[in-house]
Amino acid sequence: MQLERLLLVNFRQHQATEIVFGPGLTGIIGPNGAGKTTLLEAIAFAMYGVKAARGGRDSIRWRRAKPRAEVRVELEFGLGPHRYRAVRTLFNAELFLDGAPQPIVSGVTDVTEWLTRLVRMTRDEFFKTYFTGQKDLAVMAELGPAERRRFLNRLLDYDRLLLAQKRLRDRKNTMQAELSGLLA
Repeated sequence: MQLERLLLVNFRQHQATEIVFGPGLTGIIGPNGAGKTTLLEAIAFAMYGVKAARGGRDSIRWRRAKPRAEVRVELEFGLGPHRYRAVRTLFNAELFLDGAPQPIVSGVTDVTEWLTRLVRMTRDEFFKTYFTGQKDLAVMAELGPAERRRFLNRLLDYDRLLLAQKRLRDRKNTMQAELSGLLA
C-alpha cells in the first residue's frame, strides 16, 4: 500500500489540510499539538471509521467548526496496479477505484470491511504496526536488546510469522524425505 494523498476537512486540529505523499519515506515533524499524530489517526479513520479515532464523533470535529459542519477525510493510495480513494465522513463512507466517478462500495460498515480485506489488515493490526504510541516508543528506548526484541515481536505479532515459517520448513523437510524415498 503506497499512500498518495490525504485530505482532512474539519478533522481535529486540521480545518483544511492536504498532504501529497511522494515516493520513499515521509517524515512528519512539528511541535506538540500541531496534529502529527492526528494525521495517522485520519488514515485509520478513513480506513476503519469512527472506532479507529480517539474519543467519539463529537471530539473529532475541528473545535472552531460550526456544530453541523462536515467532517471529511479522503485517503488516496495505490495497491498493486490499482488506485483507491476512500472518502469518510462521520456518518458515511465511499470507496472509489481507479478514478471512477461512482464508488465501488459505500456505507460505513461495507467500506470498512472491504478495506480490511483489501489491505489484509484489521484495525487492531493497523494500531499494532503503523500507529504505535509515543509512550510505547519511549519504553523501547529503555529496554536492552533482548527485551526490545521480545517487545517488538509481541507488538508486531512476529511469533505468528515464526510459527508459519517453522511449519513451512517442516512441510518442506517432509516432502523432501518423501521425494528421496520415491527416488530410491
